[in-house]
This record gives sequence, C-alpha cells and structure tokens, in this order.
Amino acid sequence: MHSPAELQACVHYAKEIRPDLPAEVFARNPLRLLWLPVHLAVIGCSIAAIVGTGIPIYAKLALSVVIGHSYGVLMYLAHEILHGSVIKNSFWQNWISGLCMLPYCIGPAHWKAWHNRAHHGHTTQSGVDPDSFGNVTMFMCNRVARFMLKFAPGSGKLRSGLFLGFWFSFHAVVTLLIHSQRYNYWTPERRRRQIALFALEVGFWGCVAYNLGLANFAMIYLVPMVFANVLQMSYIATNHLLCDETADVNDPLANSLSVTVPTWMDWLHLNFSYHIEHHIYPYVNSYHAPKIRDALVHRYGNRYRHLPILQALRLLYKTPSAHLSQSELVDIETGAVFSTLGPEGELPHSLGSVPVPVRPRRPQAENQAEPSATLRLAEGTSSADETVRSEPNPIRLPVSSARPARQRAA
Repeated sequence: MHSPAELQACVHYAKEIRPDLPAEVFARNPLRLLWLPVHLAVIGCSIAAIVGTGIPIYAKLALSVVIGHSYGVLMYLAHEILHGSVIKNSFWQNWISGLCMLPYCIGPAHWKAWHNRAHHGHTTQSGVDPDSFGNVTMFMCNRVARFMLKFAPGSGKLRSGLFLGFWFSFHAVVTLLIHSQRYNYWTPERRRRQIALFALEVGFWGCVAYNLGLANFAMIYLVPMVFANVLQMSYIATNHLLCDETADVNDPLANSLSVTVPTWMDWLHLNFSYHIEHHIYPYVNSYHAPKIRDALVHRYGNRYRHLPILQALRLLYKTPSAHLSQSELVDIETGAVFSTLGPEGELPHSLGSVPVPVRPRRPQAENQAEPSATLRLAEGTSSADETVRSEPNPIRLPVSSARPARQRAA
C-alpha cells in the first residue's frame, strides 16, 4: 500500500527526471503522421477485397481482423495528436484525429474532455475518472453501475468474457451522454453540438450499412470493431484497474502500470504500452517513451511497475474491479477481498473477505465522487481547446459538498 505521505503528483516526477532526458524528447514528432496513409491504404484495400471480390469467408474474416487492427492503431495516433505531441496546428489536430476516431464515433472535443482532462487530471479517482470502475460507495448508490460491474474482468461472470470486445465503444457513449453531463465537460450548448456530431457519425455508418448490405458491413465494420476494442482495452484495462485508488494525489507510480509487449508490437502500436511514462509526460510523443522509462527505473527502481501484458490480463480476470479502500479490491457479491498491485510491483493476492452486503472501509465523504468535483485540465491537452505546455486552469463546477483539494496532474 502507498501511504498518503509517500504519494507525489505527476509534476513532481516530471521535474525530477527532466534533467536525465535529452532535449529532443520534448519536441513534437510529425513523422507519426506517416502512419495515417499506411493504415488508410490497408483499410481501403481490405474493404475493396471484401466487397468487390468473391474471396471465401475465412479470407474475409482475416481481412476484418486486419481492418480492426488499423482502426485500433489510428486511435493510438489520434491519442498522440490530441495530446499535442505530433503537430501544433489545432485545425489539423482536430481534422486528422477526427478522421482517425471516426470508427468509434468519437469527436476530438469529446476525447479531450474525457481523456485529457477527466482521466489524466483525476486518474483512478472514483466517479470523476471515467476510466475507473469506482469504489464500493459508488456501487451502493447506483444500480446500473452494479449491473455493469458484472461485465468487468474479475467478476466471475461469463459475460465478463465480452468485456475486451465491446467496452471501449460502449464507454465512449457513456462518457458522452452521462459522464459529460454529470461532470460538466462543456456548456449545455456545446454538449448538444458534441451529441449532434456523434449522431452524424452514427448516421454515416448507417448509410454505409444500407449501401453495402449487412453481410459486408459486418465484415468491414462490426467484426473489425470487436478486434479494435480488444486492442484498446487490453492496454487500457491493464494500465489502471489493478492499481491503487488515488483520491487526493494523482501519483502515476501508484495508480498506473506499464505493460511489456514484444518490440514489434510496440512499433506497431506506437509504444502505447508505456503508460506510466505517458501519465508523467502526456505531451511527450510516445516515440521517446523508452528514454523516459530508463530515467524512471534509474531514479525509482522497483517503484516503476511493469508486467508482461498477458500476465497483467490474467491477473485482471482473477481480481475484482471495485475498490474497497485505496489498496483493496472487493467482489461486491461475495465479499472476497484482494490487494492491489504493491508499491514495488508485488502481485495482487487474496486478503480474505468482508461481510455481504459490502460496505466501504472509509467514511463516505472521503471516497464518494460528487458532481461538485473539480475537473482539472491536464498539461498536454490539445491547443484546439486548451493550451499545450501551459499551466492548466481548473474548470470549477458548482460546489455542493466539501472535498479536499486534489493536487494537479502534470
């Protein structure tokens, strides 16, 4: 367990290791854009082969996987672009990333609010971080959340086997329609515009389905999106769900995990596996992530935590996803309690059980995420709506209850 006294904000680590990094690490990397025509060509040629030739079904399925992989990598490219690490011009940031995210029906402003601000600014903070499954208090108050928890890895339910294949696309809709309203991502007018953009993108894919027929549409979109979701969630879920809940101090050595994959996969997936590195320097292009990793290992040793991705996925399906306390995970149906990943990478293990119905270990006011939470702008967000490399300005929401101020993210 990380004691509160040991936790440090992202900016602390960013300042400490900066002298260990060469200046070129902090330069943008426009060469990443070369991946765009490559994957557009792969997608276009694969679609042409599926729709315009009489290849057998197994060949179509193979090409569907290829398309899904390209959809996935284009999402990684959009992620880098919208952190400002590829190009500076906000117009081209939005248009290129919007094209990359079209299969997911995610707009640039939606992604920046969801990922750059809410996730990076409040990593693993229950409720406020949309990518966290939350804590016991949240599930006590929300029946829908309790139902969806049965899809989570570690729930022991058969339906959890579907998680990797659909959650990213499903979660995108949840953040747009529900989380954005509760945590005031935008003004009401701007939120309506984002929903209208989402409807247009859904309509575009509806027109594609109508014109190509359901069988072809399944092969060029539905099956590929299952694979693309697996690609996204295999990284995203292992990056945080095994880690501590950090409600007050956004410490990436406590709330994040990097995973290791073969070198060729890192090359194909734009070093997306280097996640602690990304949370410390979100505005640095992931091409330089190995240099950041070396600096972290040199400074902090085993506090820099990493696991092979397959081992991390196995652990994910053996441990529950709801937080009982900062460093405990609990199955809310059985009461089984597991530790989170230890401060020096100690693997999660059973800690016994608690009575059912499960109740939080800590006072409700300490843990519960309220609509009054402050969404802080994470450094490294896109200049299209926020300024890259400048001090973040907090977006204050109406205060309905007192909460301790949370240290900002780097």
